[in-house]
Amino acid sequence: MIFKNSQQDINIEENKDIKILSLNISGGADSAIVGYMLSKYVAEERPDIKIIPLTTNHPRKPYQGEFATRIINFYKEVFGEHIFGKHYINNIDVIDTNEDYINAQRKNSLEASVIENIQKNYSGITSNPPLHIIDTFKNYKGKILPGPYDNRNGKNFPALNGYSMRPLVNIDKKGVAELYKTLGLIETLFPLTRSCEDHTTDFSSHCDNCWFCKERFWGFGRYI
Repeated sequence: MIFKNSQQDINIEENKDIKILSLNISGGADSAIVGYMLSKYVAEERPDIKIIPLTTNHPRKPYQGEFATRIINFYKEVFGEHIFGKHYINNIDVIDTNEDYINAQRKNSLEASVIENIQKNYSGITSNPPLHIIDTFKNYKGKILPGPYDNRNGKNFPALNGYSMRPLVNIDKKGVAELYKTLGLIETLFPLTRSCEDHTTDFSSHCDNCWFCKERFWGFGRYI
């Protein structure tokens, strides 16, 4: 199934021997649109595939489990519950480094894989905005904000990286916004997502002061 995009078309197509896929879903806009495209493909072309959602709750981003669940419920309303398996959610109480969070995600994925015999994982890794745009992402004091730890500024990365399928790896947030608009999801799925990483338990708004808020507004021209 091909999803057209001005930055790079996305083709979701699995071999007939693939029956169990996992989906990393954080509650953010990127993983949410990957999950939607994957769900659409499975529902319309491969109903023999089961999707296993995976979420790791980050203590500094306590919205993840809640928002991921909302998004999955949206998929189920649109495509049916039958294409989804158990939603695996694990928690990490203390994080000293980003590697701690990555390791917690890997632990969740491994435990689910052992139980479900998962054959491939889908994730919402995207390309960063251009560097000259990132340099405008500043806090209220005028200091440039730190972004993702990994290098996402390149292009022409392979979508399939071993066990992991990354359909958006060469697409930035403007390209993600284009997918939402093309698929008619700006007023339905997008408001269910959250990108803000400012620590809060009030999820009614975005902080407009963290790197991920800046990226979201740059891409979509709105927060919700």
